[in-house]
Amino acid sequence: MARVMRDTTVEALAKKLFETCGTSWLDDSYLQWSAAVRAWSVGSTRPLHEEDRQAIVYAIQRLDDAEMERVRGIEAAEDAEREAAALDSLNGVRWLKHGWDCEQDCLVTEYALERQSGTGWYREGSIDEIEARENAGQRELF
Repeated sequence: MARVMRDTTVEALAKKLFETCGTSWLDDSYLQWSAAVRAWSVGSTRPLHEEDRQAIVYAIQRLDDAEMERVRGIEAAEDAEREAAALDSLNGVRWLKHGWDCEQDCLVTEYALERQSGTGWYREGSIDEIEARENAGQRELF
């Protein structure tokens, strides 16, 4: 028997079931999603054809795969940032922040060994750090 549900109905139902159940985090999630669709179909107002059930399961799996890739990408970026910070601290890289102290009338530099995420912090010796130092020193000249 051919599919009865429209593609938009399948996609909407898949999105609703996926949002309700959450990510599977299994390598082969077909059995989990198949069980979820079967459980949903018990309360359905009409019987669910096998082709429609498979279409819903495949649509949920696509959503599941996309979400897992998104989360893995975020985790990979966080891991890379932690590794870079660890490597910087091993190599003795310092982070600097330059500013002008009006009371002392001189250039003040703050140092940190760990990576700083706030504005104005630059890696020692970088072009951005050199520009920041020059700009902070010239600020009071004008």
